Amino acid sequence: MSFKYLVGGSVFLSLALTPGFAHSAPVKIGNYVIPGAFARSLEQGMTVPVFIRYQETDEKSQQKIADAVISLVDGNITVKSIMVSDLPNNAVLSDKTRAMVEKIGDVKFVDNTSIALTPEARLQLNVSSFHLEMIVSRDALTEAVVARSTLLGPSSVDRLSNVLNYNFGTYYNDYQNGSSSRSYLTLDNTTSLREHHFNINGSVYGIGESNGSSKVYRAMYERDYEGYRLALGMLDTWNVQSIASLNALNGGKIYGASFGNKGSTVVENTSLSLTPITVFLPAAGEVHVFRDGRLLSVQNFNMGSYEIDTSRFPYGVYDVTVDIVVNGRTVNTRVSRVNKIFARQQAAGLDEVSWQVFGGSLDYDRVSYKRNHYRDLGSEQTWIAGGAGSLTLAILSGLSMKSTVYGFDSNAVNETDLTLNVNEYVSVATQTLVANDGSWRNVSNVNLNAPGGFGSIWASREDSKIGDRLPVQERDNYSIGGTINLGSFIPHGGSLTVSQTENRYSGNKYRNLDYSTTLYAGRYATVGLRAGVQRYYYNNTNDDGRQERYVSLDLSLPLATWLSLGASRDRYGATQGNISARKQFEDGPITSAGISASTRMSGEQNYGNNYSVNGNMSYDTKYNAGTVSVTRSGDNSTNMNFSSQGSVAWAGGDFGLSKERQRSGIIVKTGLAGDGKLAAKVNNRNYVLSGKSNFIALPPYAQYKLEIMNDRNSEDSFDIVSGRKQSLNLYPGNVGVVEPEVKSMVTVFGRVRYPDGELATNTDIHNHIGKTRTDAKGEFAIDIDKKFPVITLVSANGNICEADLDLEKARGAAWVGDVKCALQSTMAQR
Repeated sequence: MSFKYLVGGSVFLSLALTPGFAHSAPVKIGNYVIPGAFARSLEQGMTVPVFIRYQETDEKSQQKIADAVISLVDGNITVKSIMVSDLPNNAVLSDKTRAMVEKIGDVKFVDNTSIALTPEARLQLNVSSFHLEMIVSRDALTEAVVARSTLLGPSSVDRLSNVLNYNFGTYYNDYQNGSSSRSYLTLDNTTSLREHHFNINGSVYGIGESNGSSKVYRAMYERDYEGYRLALGMLDTWNVQSIASLNALNGGKIYGASFGNKGSTVVENTSLSLTPITVFLPAAGEVHVFRDGRLLSVQNFNMGSYEIDTSRFPYGVYDVTVDIVVNGRTVNTRVSRVNKIFARQQAAGLDEVSWQVFGGSLDYDRVSYKRNHYRDLGSEQTWIAGGAGSLTLAILSGLSMKSTVYGFDSNAVNETDLTLNVNEYVSVATQTLVANDGSWRNVSNVNLNAPGGFGSIWASREDSKIGDRLPVQERDNYSIGGTINLGSFIPHGGSLTVSQTENRYSGNKYRNLDYSTTLYAGRYATVGLRAGVQRYYYNNTNDDGRQERYVSLDLSLPLATWLSLGASRDRYGATQGNISARKQFEDGPITSAGISASTRMSGEQNYGNNYSVNGNMSYDTKYNAGTVSVTRSGDNSTNMNFSSQGSVAWAGGDFGLSKERQRSGIIVKTGLAGDGKLAAKVNNRNYVLSGKSNFIALPPYAQYKLEIMNDRNSEDSFDIVSGRKQSLNLYPGNVGVVEPEVKSMVTVFGRVRYPDGELATNTDIHNHIGKTRTDAKGEFAIDIDKKFPVITLVSANGNICEADLDLEKARGAAWVGDVKCALQSTMAQR
């Protein structure tokens, strides 16, 4: 017999009673009589959920906070232990309360109803329903605040591993008077041991040709750990720049070291308000956030103290009204400040200084770019040393400051960058460079965004002066423009963009007017219109400039098909017609294919024919990805291009290939045979797994949560026995190896016969993972692991008969028809 008892109104306990239990005497607890069987179970110890409730409410709680082990000792209900459950979106106990709660052991309920855990919390037991609640005051809780910055922990890969990224390209040109071809191979290799790694980057040009060449750009040891970055070796100027700006150098290499506290292992969450907005809910309810009387957000919470999610709020500094609604009634209202600045740093927090020092030997090109006095003085080997610092202040919507001081050869340089975000609509920035040779440069820009998305305006200005020694180019230009969102005023109004750029150094000026709109958007197609006018003025001439115009009609169809028809008129007065088509593919190695063609409709013909055509294709396989394009120009020349990319990884004796170029990753060894497919979810991105091993290339300096699961687009069925979930911290060069235990499952249907042809009716069938029984017709259905496709029949007289099923090509479910088994003298050992 069985006895069911309702616990907490939601949890059922079922006890299979032995004859001894069935006749156990009932036990009286207070005013309640507990059946003997249940009392015996209590005496042995029972785990029940603990629900949390605010002391000023009487409504029965269904929010779980912990699990408690309770028992019946000498007629008294006793708490043996309590384990707090860290559930998502749940109330959080304060550290003091949690510590005292988890120390509770062998404490009896007073009158079998209550236990005082702390001055702020107590346990309350309803014996009639066995509903156990932790009743707390507000002081027993703490705010569930999201961390503003996270520090990446130690590497999860404790052995030597390596990732090699490659990019190969080749092109062929065929002209009327000859042809040419060229190829290159770029390699980026990172070898690592835990958080230490060595990176080498270089290229080979003219592969297979007599005039081929190769060049190494970087050979660097790096350790970026716990917020500090050390790099040393042969560095390019880019890898020196954790903070520093080195714009006075014209490329070059640095043989030296860099060290600072601006790295990649500390990540600042810039999407949240600087100051958390916390709320307390006495029971499960909603939080309504208003800005200027308009509803900005509605968020649901359980009972407790929580931080409001401000990640989707607009940037800026402004006040919001926060209403706390429980059971449809507003129980609290207050005004809070949102402070989401744009200029947050990623390595150091707000009001914390990020710093960097560097130095070594510098190899750079001494070039003079003075007007009409260009001179190349060759390569120079000299010293370099410097330091940099950056700081972000909560001024308005964020003021970011960065300054670099460095010297090389006979030069001393200072570069300072300032960015001020006034609010979500206005931002200004300036970059300055000054040097002891008289060189200086300033780049300033301002961006204005109209409220309501009506448009934007931008302007930038760059001015400079060349001194005596720095290899920098003189600049004197400005750019101004704006966009009006006509769709905010007129249906299907589209957007209009106007801009002007002038280079006073060269005397060129460009004016542009572009318009685009969506004429129709429906279930079967989307039709768009683009048009524009450009006017060019060259070399300070006083003419009216030269004008080009274009108009294009774009048609997007279902199944990722895009078609564009248009015409343009160039500066010489010639009119040209254009047509383009592109198709995206979801299945197969080819991901997209496109073709474009143009023909001269009027005006002077300058080439051998009046048309040109281009075809292109992108492919994407498990191990490699790339593009192919062919162009036939109006001058009868042909150009062909091919590029390919991917990565190769190894860790110990395990190797893997990937189509993506990243410096770390995970090798997943599934051992799949045939066409079976699994899926791996890595930080909410899905990857298809096929074959015995797969390499998933991933960016370094991140924590990845991996989950192996069945692929929803595959008819295969797998049982992931172990290793379903993993968590790995990956640094550059790290290759984690995951080997889950996977069973390829097939539901087999069929009819079984003995060797003499007799149907095996009403007979037990066993296999590696389960058992079933044939019916009166000898038919059966059973789940089988494809690695062990053997079924065993056990007849009523104990005879053993086995059948080996052919399931190599079976997927999901399979009808195997009539199966004959072979008699066995003993049970097969597996």
